[in-house]
Amino acid sequence: MSLRELYHWQAGVRQAFGFLGCWQVLGLGLYSYGVILARHCAPSRVAEKLALVGKADTVQRRLERFLDNERIDWQRCCQAWAKWVLSRYQGKRLILLVDETKLANHLSIMVVGLAYRGCCLPLVFWCYRPQAWPMKQVELIGTLLSWIAPAIPSGIIPLVQADRGIGTSPELLRGIVQMGWYFEVRVQKNTRLRRETQPDCPLAALVSQAGQTWQGTGKVFKKAGWLEAEVLVIWGQAYAECWCLVTNCPWVTGWDYALRYWQEAGFRDLKSDGWQWQASRIWTPSHANRLLLVLALAYGWVLTLGTLVYTDVDLARQVTKGSRPTYSVFRLGLRLWEQRLGQVAPSLRSLTHDCLCFLPAFPLFVNTVGD
Repeated sequence: MSLRELYHWQAGVRQAFGFLGCWQVLGLGLYSYGVILARHCAPSRVAEKLALVGKADTVQRRLERFLDNERIDWQRCCQAWAKWVLSRYQGKRLILLVDETKLANHLSIMVVGLAYRGCCLPLVFWCYRPQAWPMKQVELIGTLLSWIAPAIPSGIIPLVQADRGIGTSPELLRGIVQMGWYFEVRVQKNTRLRRETQPDCPLAALVSQAGQTWQGTGKVFKKAGWLEAEVLVIWGQAYAECWCLVTNCPWVTGWDYALRYWQEAGFRDLKSDGWQWQASRIWTPSHANRLLLVLALAYGWVLTLGTLVYTDVDLARQVTKGSRPTYSVFRLGLRLWEQRLGQVAPSLRSLTHDCLCFLPAFPLFVNTVGD
């Protein structure tokens, strides 16, 4: 580890979470930095990689006290984290992905994340025991979206994507419309469509075989009093069934819904491909909320490093081969971390003066990487 690097990261954390106490900021910065070093999130495993700040048992107790500290308001921290990330996001279109993930039978977590270059960076979230919802699902998602709303950059209308388990909810979609946002969600195949000149029909009946698509406008959700929407039905050649999508967004296409898979990739990065969240053995919801905040910070920093690889040809040559990088932004960020351990902060200054930077459209010259 590098104390200089750690201090650079903690300075960024302190600026973003200025409402936290000094020791709380130090704990958040130290824990998230240690997660990247250890590629694990269990306090005992992380502590073993932070030898420069104390003995492993001492550091472990410090990390455990951070998770147990009820004075750390994780909801306010989520809002501050979303503000930090979105203030460093330079895209013109902002896509938010909504889904629930689980840690075996111990925890369920509703997450709203930023779709970013094949990954999904958690912005706000809520952990709870399985089947012990803190509130109704629509209210929970609406609450999480409301935490993000103040951080949305001026002039940008977010697009919310969700799978059919969440998206088949006219109440949720009406709530998103009331916020002035866009939605694109998958719905059940038997969702009915009403058009002026045609009889009502289930969406799946609009295509009959693989390779077909259908697009049109009408009203959906008969039992909920009908909702005006654009309908996109896509049956890809390689798939056993069609996607039935509804949206109110003027620029989105049916194939854009494929970005929702990025959230699955993001969950995998937080778990088996990255921080080993599933092996944390931290199942108390209040502790898990603070742990996920730590993991999100570590993930965001590594995604910034992966962005740096894409924007710097010389750095890219150090961590990958070929005419263009073939690994995920997260994987490339981890490779750069290993290559330049202790020198990450100076490298970041070529991209940004801050710890975080998210560029959804990378410069064209990266296509020459490895030439």
